[in-house]
Amino acid sequence: MVGTLFNAITIAAGAGLGLILGHRLSDSLKAMVFQALGLFTLGISIPMILDTATPFAVFLSMVFGGILGHLLKFQSWIDSHHTNATGENGNPVVTAVMLFCAGAMTLVGCMEDGLKGDATILFIKGSMDFVSAAFLAAAMGKRVLLAAPLVLILQGILTGVFAHFGSAWSSELIGNLTGYGGILLIALGLELLNIRRFSLINFIPGFLLIPLFQPVAAWIETVVPTLFTLG
Repeated sequence: MVGTLFNAITIAAGAGLGLILGHRLSDSLKAMVFQALGLFTLGISIPMILDTATPFAVFLSMVFGGILGHLLKFQSWIDSHHTNATGENGNPVVTAVMLFCAGAMTLVGCMEDGLKGDATILFIKGSMDFVSAAFLAAAMGKRVLLAAPLVLILQGILTGVFAHFGSAWSSELIGNLTGYGGILLIALGLELLNIRRFSLINFIPGFLLIPLFQPVAAWIETVVPTLFTLG
């Protein structure tokens, strides 16, 4: 929970700073900070990917999870609601919560914190949200501050779910979930560096498919080669 608490505090602090400084925060400063965060996100994603226990299961989960997310229009739904929220008459609280919670980093960060007690990703997310909250509050006013307790509640619940149920999961499943999250973080790092944008929300269902594809991957990797050998 320490990562979620830090995240909520940074949102409140960032929004407070934005209210004080107003529009004096430059776009060039924001770009520089997000470049640093993007590079660091790429760096921490590599050891996460190395934790992958069954790469083929992660691959199948990513492909079919992405297809499922695309068919259900997860990314399109998030984008449309975020666009509406950031419109001229948008609700600053809705905008802030969408910005701070509707992303792969929220899920991966809460998963790492809940399963392993590692809040590194949420610390990075909190640093990113500090900058975002400052600019958002400067543009939309003091109601952005209300996003901090909402993030505390939402991410706290998600972290608690992983912590409570994760103890019954195998090390193979945890490794594959971590590896899957690491791949999504690579994509996020590339987005922060403005290299390439991805429909990351569409890949979220892949987390749920990993337990299903682990035995499938094991069967393909062990049984299928013997069939060719016998043939």
